[in-house]
Amino acid sequence: MIDFHDSERDKWISPRDRVSGARIRLFCLPHAGSGAAAYQPWKRLMPSFVELCAIRLPGRETRLNESSFSDSKLLIREMTEALADGCNMPYAIFGHSMGSVLAYEFAQELSSRGVRKPEFLFLSGRVAAHLKLSAKPLHDLPSDQFIATIEARYGGLPQELLRDQEMLDFYLPILQADLKLIETYQYQSKAPLTCPFIVSAGRNDQSVWDEGLQQWSVHTTGDFRLQRFPGDHFYLSGESRASLLHLLTEQLLIADHRCASEMNSI
Repeated sequence: MIDFHDSERDKWISPRDRVSGARIRLFCLPHAGSGAAAYQPWKRLMPSFVELCAIRLPGRETRLNESSFSDSKLLIREMTEALADGCNMPYAIFGHSMGSVLAYEFAQELSSRGVRKPEFLFLSGRVAAHLKLSAKPLHDLPSDQFIATIEARYGGLPQELLRDQEMLDFYLPILQADLKLIETYQYQSKAPLTCPFIVSAGRNDQSVWDEGLQQWSVHTTGDFRLQRFPGDHFYLSGESRASLLHLLTEQLLIADHRCASEMNSI
């Protein structure tokens, strides 16, 4: 494993994510209002050859002193500048909801810079990047309407958060900035990527539809797979988490074997 450690990269990826002897990196991008901590439970469930790198976005967790990005282009540019050297070994990218669009744009930006391509993209809980979201924007709604709409569309905020006004006042601006980022996202046509795409969503997720998920296939010339799991928009943190991680691990194993075979043939 080639190390990629400096102060700028360590803002985006915790040094504690390093795994000695890892053969593949898995970059994970969070959904709106979330952060690297969402993937913390995954780390102990990953095979030993996988280095799970949960990307830490500005404006939350260890980066609270920084402003959240509300412009996806600027975010992707800064993130790629910091993390491109981390693609010096086999890697894959996972993103959920907002993270799916960021994962796709991250891969496209890496491709435009001639960086090694990912072994695969795993895109969860979001229709294809070129499709307009069917729901009306909500990032600029008054707080009470904003919370009610989140409840109706995605299943709502945790009750312990809603009961703590101080925490709610702290958290809402982060979530609203993320939603502004994704609701004002402007897709720009690009050449398809060449890596495989695995796309997934909860069967009861009201924010996606089958054809919209299938449309991710136009963004790759590689293999494409679509999987629906029991659950809603946040199926990955519920009863379907084990099934999702089984599929993800399966794909990482396939990628690892493929890379080993390519190395042996040189």
